[in-house]
Amino acid sequence: MLRVRIMPCSKLARNSKVGREGGEVSLPAGGRVRDLLREVGLFDEEVRRVQVNGKRARLDTSLKRNDVVRVEG
Repeated sequence: MLRVRIMPCSKLARNSKVGREGGEVSLPAGGRVRDLLREVGLFDEEVRRVQVNGKRARLDTSLKRNDVVRVEG
């Protein structure tokens, strides 16, 4: 298992289970951004931009322990 932090922006914050403040989420090893989105109740189609640790990323980017994921819709 790995724990990552998600920070949804704007309307995504309202639609997600973690809200405006974001939160930590546990995923199985090998989890990807797409898996994280599903875990917090967001759909791929809602997301326009993804950053992992401040760098642009894709929905299929693999996540590592303690990554910080920022998503914008």
